[in-house]
Amino acid sequence: MPDFKNEINYFLTETFNNILAFEQKQIAKSAKHLTINDVHIIEQIDPEGNKKMTDIAENMGITLATMTAAADRLERKGCIKRERSTADRRIVLLSLTRDGMITYKLHHRFHMRMVDKIVEGLNSAELQLLSKMLSKLNSFFKDES
Repeated sequence: MPDFKNEINYFLTETFNNILAFEQKQIAKSAKHLTINDVHIIEQIDPEGNKKMTDIAENMGITLATMTAAADRLERKGCIKRERSTADRRIVLLSLTRDGMITYKLHHRFHMRMVDKIVEGLNSAELQLLSKMLSKLNSFFKDES
């Protein structure tokens, strides 16, 4: 069992680092000079838009002040727009601009290609097992934070 634990640790670490490196490399090609955090905020807003800034901050585990600074940057880069809620002026809603939507779609396409490659050739039982394992991994991170 210890060999398997070392092997699993190696693959998790390598996979995490490779995903981050690949995402950063793809993002670096952007004329907007976005960071990985910028893209993950854009991902939280998603095409539906009109997401509360407080909800995005909470989902990402960051303070509202940090989210405000990030929104300032993304607005300057032309990726998002901010509006006050007409129902409650204290609420700030975020939505994607055309450039933000393009970034969202490119990032989403990368994730879908990654998932397609992972599940390629797996049968139903293997897909269920993979889903269960990834759920356990996700629970570990949620519980630890």
